[in-house]
Amino acid sequence: MGRGAGMPDPTIKELVSSSGFSFAGAVESTGNAGASGLPADDRTAVVQVEQVLHAPGQLTVPPGGKVIVQMSADLPPLSPGDRATFFTNGLAYGDELVVTEVGRLPADAGAARTESMAGVTAPVSAVEAALAELAQDDVADHAAQAAAVVRGHVSALAEVSQDGPRGEHDAQWWTATLEVDLIARGDIGGSPAAGPVQVVVLYANSLDVRWRDWPKPKAGQGGLWLLHRTPTERAQSARFELEHAIDLQPSLQLDLLRERGM
Repeated sequence: MGRGAGMPDPTIKELVSSSGFSFAGAVESTGNAGASGLPADDRTAVVQVEQVLHAPGQLTVPPGGKVIVQMSADLPPLSPGDRATFFTNGLAYGDELVVTEVGRLPADAGAARTESMAGVTAPVSAVEAALAELAQDDVADHAAQAAAVVRGHVSALAEVSQDGPRGEHDAQWWTATLEVDLIARGDIGGSPAAGPVQVVVLYANSLDVRWRDWPKPKAGQGGLWLLHRTPTERAQSARFELEHAIDLQPSLQLDLLRERGM
């Protein structure tokens, strides 16, 4: 596929990054939008799915299922019988899924096995490898924004006392004491050169939708912790807090972060 004269074709990683749903499939018909009721033109295609390569967690399209694809005006139109790997974003959800195309590759390109991306140790599809590399990019970017990155394990957990009744959507604040044996970046108020250093971190223990993705440390749990400065309104409980699902990483991620210049 081309982006225009003088512009390089996008990589699989770029295509995956710009799309929410990718799949290999074969064009069944063009010029109609099935039962969706949406306007159709010669770039509207009914595509039979052969293999889903990546999709939102709530979306399930089985092999043989039909998807309505509004093909990109920047790419050559396809005809019935043509096969391709489609990179798309959702346009309408209902009895039929309607998507807009943001990129395209040959039919088997996205499912081709590779070991060359994201440091994978076993063959995975090119799309899976791109997803893994994008996830590692997120970790590296997030670590760069953290106040401190430390390696250690949880030695104690304690509930933070609260005045007054607890509301339905309260965070249910707890603290975890980390025994830190390595500081990858930041200042936590001590150095583990002479032995582990303790640092107390705040976290939301509630499973309410607002707090569900905050890490919930467990006693003895170890790893690489990405710590964020606690906002003023709760700084009396701890200097740092865990805020994001990726704030706890396997210790091996330290090698990745160092490769990225941390």
